[in-house]
Parts: sequence; C-alpha cells; structure tokens
Amino acid sequence: MVPSEQTSRLLAELPSADRRLLDALARLTDADVSRPSLLPGWTVGHVLTHLARNADALVNLCDWALTGIRKPMYASVEAREDDIAAGAARPLAVQVEDVVAAEARLRERFEDLPEVAWLTEISWPSGVVRTADQIVVARLNEVEVHHVDLGIGYSFDDVPAELREVLLTYVTTRWPDDIPVVLRSSDSEWTSPARPAGARIVTGGSAALLSWVLGRDDGSTLSADGALPGVPAWG
Repeated sequence: MVPSEQTSRLLAELPSADRRLLDALARLTDADVSRPSLLPGWTVGHVLTHLARNADALVNLCDWALTGIRKPMYASVEAREDDIAAGAARPLAVQVEDVVAAEARLRERFEDLPEVAWLTEISWPSGVVRTADQIVVARLNEVEVHHVDLGIGYSFDDVPAELREVLLTYVTTRWPDDIPVVLRSSDSEWTSPARPAGARIVTGGSAALLSWVLGRDDGSTLSADGALPGVPAWG
C-alpha cells in the first residue's frame, strides 16, 4: 500500500526506467566496463556498481521505515566508496546481474511496506530528514541520471517529459529556501517552487534544466535575467 497517487505513479514508472537501462546495457561488451563514463574518475563499471549498491542502500532505508529501527543507507562514506571500487572491474554480465538482482530486492521491499511506513521519517546521508515515500523518486533519479552518466547514447532528452518534471521538482525542492533562483521550462508549464523576492529566473527546455541543476553541463543553452546564477551542487 502507498500513501499517495503520486507515489503509485512513480512506482509504476520504475520498471520502465529499468527496462530502458537494461536494453542499453544489452548492447555493451566487457570492453565497455573499463571505458570512462561521463563522471570524472569513474568508469562504466563504477557507475553500474554504484547503481546496484544504491538499490541495496535504499533497501536499508525501507527496512528503517518498516521496523522503526535506524538503518542508514551506508555504513560510512568510505564503505560506500570501497564497495564501488571493489565491484567496478567485474565482467559486464556480472555487473548487469548485480543491478537486476539489487533492483528486484528493492522492489520486493517496496511491496512489503504498509501504508503507515511510507510516511515514516528517515535520515539521508546528507542529514536531511524525509518521509520514506521519497525513496521511490530517489531511485528513479538514480536510474535516469546514471543512465545518462554511462555515456552510451542516452541523454536527458530521452527521459520521458513528465518524468523530467518530476525529477526537476525532486531536485529543486531540496534546495535551501533562500536560494534566489526560479526555473521555468520553455517546453511545458513546469516551474520550480516559489523563491524569495527578486529571485533570478532561469528558462530553458526541461532536459537542459535538469542537466544543469544536476551539474551535468554548464547551462550554456539556458537563458537568465542576468548572469546564470550558481545553484547548490547535487550529490
């Protein structure tokens, strides 16, 4: 059971995002695993291993929501990095099997959560406290963004338009309240939440906006009333 129609829609979208990723991975070879990704210092293998370990980390948060017993995503920052490094060089078939199995564990845990658990407050690595229903959009964000990061031909333009808006909202609602920036999509009616008076307006296609707020490009295709402002780093 889930507490909202929005969460139900996102749960239904997750298998499609996974399928887009797996269809793309089916075209790769073992040689691609060691190829640089679009993330500095990470190979394709690093990104794939992170996708698997992130799913397992989100299972930890589901367990926290289910039992009420604190269970952080990762034992430590160092443990997270060590796990990614340890798995990065594995053969492609092993990597893909790991991603599929980890995602299956996460979906199974979603099915285990009763309605009340989705409203449980849990802490994320940043220290921010959010309700457990945010785990679903967090996973969608991970799958779509890191699909792009693999550098295998998938771009933010390939993310379904409605999902781009969901992810834009997910990112911008996590900015501090005093960030004086408002985003407006030029290809839809989406706009980011209200900001302080005098906030600078940044306009562009939703794919370009999403790429920029996630730190994946410099925003050169966007327009602003003045110089393009800085926004909080995503991570």
